[in-house]
Amino acid sequence: MKGYSEKIRILLLHNGVLSGHRQASKAIRKALNELCPEAEVKERNIFRYGHPCWRCLLDSLYQALIKLTPWFWDFIWDNKEIYYLTYILRNFLYRLNYLRLYKEVIVPFNPQAVICTFNIPCALCSVIKKRKRVNYLLAAVPTDFCLHPYWFYKNVDVYFLPHKSLRKELVRKKINPDKIQITGIPISLDFSRSRDARKLKDKWGLRQDLFTILLIGGGQGMGSLKKIVLTLNSLQLPIQLLVVTGTNRRLKRKFQKMQHKLRFPLKILGYTRHISELMEISDLLISKPGGLTVAEALVKKLPLGIVNSLAGQERRNRELLLKKRIAFELKSKEDIIGLIHKILNGSFDLRSWRERVKELARPEAAQDIAQKIIHLIEKRANVLQS
Repeated sequence: MKGYSEKIRILLLHNGVLSGHRQASKAIRKALNELCPEAEVKERNIFRYGHPCWRCLLDSLYQALIKLTPWFWDFIWDNKEIYYLTYILRNFLYRLNYLRLYKEVIVPFNPQAVICTFNIPCALCSVIKKRKRVNYLLAAVPTDFCLHPYWFYKNVDVYFLPHKSLRKELVRKKINPDKIQITGIPISLDFSRSRDARKLKDKWGLRQDLFTILLIGGGQGMGSLKKIVLTLNSLQLPIQLLVVTGTNRRLKRKFQKMQHKLRFPLKILGYTRHISELMEISDLLISKPGGLTVAEALVKKLPLGIVNSLAGQERRNRELLLKKRIAFELKSKEDIIGLIHKILNGSFDLRSWRERVKELARPEAAQDIAQKIIHLIEKRANVLQS
């Protein structure tokens, strides 16, 4: 970096191995490494540094809420009253869990910037800045198209937001407008690279003449994938199906057993790092509206049918996508048939849809965030030197 002699050290914090938060973190890390090869960039899973009981409690509670009482999770997700009522408890838990992160990561690494793609590390790093008087740049990178109040902390220096509509929301919450940057959700550059679809179909063993549907259930294979496949099997349509079951091996085995009974070609994949290629050769994506999956599909300009929205962030994502007429909600067999027929017979206005998509499709979000982070580190260094 021009005018800055100290080696750059940047820390990325996320929450897990297969989460969208991790994928966003990886995309930013790759962009930083390409932009500034001499920088030292580290990536860490926040749950490795919290109390084991805390991690187990959070994970179990979340899974229980979205499966057993999704209405309750939907209610508390961005409820202001719940936010304020739990303020003391949350701060107690943050203070109880920040010390190991501080001693094992922050102190030895001494980063100039900490980038959080999940709200809990953002909270912990805000506490560290205040209690330990550490002056790193703290950046928040939400990975959904909507925000809950647990992202907002006084010691956050910059927010990298998915779309411009959120700017007004943050200003209403008295966030300094100078802290707000509109970049989009960071995804891998692979999704902005165009490939030869015919060659890719040959690679994946797909027919060239059939309408290709990509069905994704998330990293853990969540969602009623089997029900959707059976629904598609009852239709007389010229289709072939790609199903990504994630790490759900049981579901993958179920599909393998029923594969020979289906009327259409079915290719079953578990967890894969080749989603970009699969989107390239698909005509329609049917998926839950997770932030990263939606961001990737929009960059690929792949029409999106929404199913099985989880309570909380995914339902808010769905509401935004439907409001902007970017995605299609598939509640019934008729909805699925109607959407496929529209695309097949050309009545789906792909051109106007792609125009609407441009507002949220940000192929270079990770690169934009990387550039801004480096610029802010340099700017802070110059201020300290002057």
